[in-house]
Amino acid sequence: MVNIKQTSMLYNRYLYGMIVLAFILLTLSQKPNFISTMIGISLTLITFFVIVKIREIRTVPENMLTSMTGKDQFQISEDHGAFAKFDKNFDITHISNDFKEILGIDEGNLVTIFNNCMIDETLLKKIKATTLSHHSFNEIIKLKIANQIIFLDTFIHTVNHNKLTKSEYIMICSDITSYITNETELKNQLLIDKPTQLPTRLRLIDDLKSAALKKSAHAQTLIYLQIDSYEEINEYFGIDSGAILLQEIAKWIKENLLTKNTKLYKFEHNNFVMHTTSRVNLSDLETYLKSVSTKLQNHSFLIQDTYHDISISIGVARGNANLLKHAYLALKDAQKHNKNYLIFNKKNHQEDKFLQNMQINKNIKKALLEDRIVPFFQPILNLQTDKVEKFESLMRIQNQDNTHQKPADFLEIAKKSKLYPDLTKAMINSSLKRLDVLNSPITINIAIEDILNTKIATFILRKLQKCEDASLITFEILESDEVQNYKKVANFIKKIKALGCSVAIDDFGSGYSNFEQLLKLNIDYIKIDGSLIKDIDTNKESEIVTKTIISFAKELGVKTVAEFVSSQSILDKVKLLGVDYAQGYHIGKPVPVAQAKKFI
Repeated sequence: MVNIKQTSMLYNRYLYGMIVLAFILLTLSQKPNFISTMIGISLTLITFFVIVKIREIRTVPENMLTSMTGKDQFQISEDHGAFAKFDKNFDITHISNDFKEILGIDEGNLVTIFNNCMIDETLLKKIKATTLSHHSFNEIIKLKIANQIIFLDTFIHTVNHNKLTKSEYIMICSDITSYITNETELKNQLLIDKPTQLPTRLRLIDDLKSAALKKSAHAQTLIYLQIDSYEEINEYFGIDSGAILLQEIAKWIKENLLTKNTKLYKFEHNNFVMHTTSRVNLSDLETYLKSVSTKLQNHSFLIQDTYHDISISIGVARGNANLLKHAYLALKDAQKHNKNYLIFNKKNHQEDKFLQNMQINKNIKKALLEDRIVPFFQPILNLQTDKVEKFESLMRIQNQDNTHQKPADFLEIAKKSKLYPDLTKAMINSSLKRLDVLNSPITINIAIEDILNTKIATFILRKLQKCEDASLITFEILESDEVQNYKKVANFIKKIKALGCSVAIDDFGSGYSNFEQLLKLNIDYIKIDGSLIKDIDTNKESEIVTKTIISFAKELGVKTVAEFVSSQSILDKVKLLGVDYAQGYHIGKPVPVAQAKKFI
């Protein structure tokens, strides 16, 4: 037999567990898309549990009734909950104590009782039509009893004793009001932010959908506000002060809305959103944004005996599509450019570039997984022997159509998305694999941040230890990368030189050209920056600076390499000045390893 109380307790455990899960997720995460997803999942699971539990409640009595015949169908225990027997005229002939308590009656006509309590009158007609056609009726009905709404999961079954006996009916009901109420309360908690009593992101999304369906002829306005330095307030004054501050800010914003019918929403963490479907011209909007920013910055909030001065960043979107997305992007632009507010403008906004960067990131990840980070090799000419003596290994991404991307197309994006270390390791690994094929010395570019990254530095040292001849490898360090930790960099250089490697300073002359740095780092080569070499045959200043670098290098016993040698006249000039090596398109372009062998 079904124990309704046990089932109710079990359901409540499921329900409260879901409530806890939903709010833990809301507390721990600040990512808008993640929060929306988890709210949706929580609501879906709770609805699922309601359905499952209701189904469990109704399944056993339903199965018992449909499997019995005749008088046996009336031998139902009081333990099954609320049930009643009524005749062909729908007059109650028997009613259980539980049903009496629910309906507040002892006997009577079922139709009359339901007429008095039924909220949906058409549902009663459906009950009669279903039962009179000898089919079972099984639905949730809503009744109003003593000014209170109750929900009953109702099962009505037709009983036929024999062909001569007319039908009678048995009705079993389960009061599921608490289940429905708990689900509704949870939804309300997810739709209303309890501390500020403002509607949440979930409610805004519903409202935006409703507004979109109405297809307003004029532009809607959405204002995305973020409290600046809110984390610092929590850190210095405590989470309680931060929560109270948000409540006070919510009250202040409600008193300073854009229009009378503007709705204010509390987003996750320290964000608020205003939305209005009213027509607002651009001039009035600009005036409001300036005013609200200034007024809020000049307002002090007294929280637990401490005055707090705050500022906000604002992103605004107008129109009837993608309002939330555009306002958020405008907010990020405002913060990036240190402005109080920005109104989204598709012409000025680099949304397409943002999407392009996301695609580039995906391509980088895929290339890493598929081992498509490959080196191209550019020849380096020894100006004393006029022979190609070594090659610089330059990173490329090999596309699936066998075309190749240069670092300028993806390297900066990789740095921002934290894929750069993986690219560095892939490039070093790929270059070393081709060392035997090329059978010539190579140079590999690394940055100061690579050296200071313990994982990358360790990776390089392990690879060198396994290398048959590390003396074939020169590491080029960008001169424009300012060295903050000489000791760590010098220690790394000492280790790789002990393994046989050489070290070059790349692009020397492009940055601050700290000559003292060269003395500390014990380098072997200086690669003179292309900005000095590209016009050295016509620009006297470039020639003077280059002469100084060459002279300094010779004093230290360091070899020099001229980059960007793009013509014979430049090649003749650097050779005349005493440069040791030359590199550039006039000597050879970067090519795959198979083609590089032709330079030797």
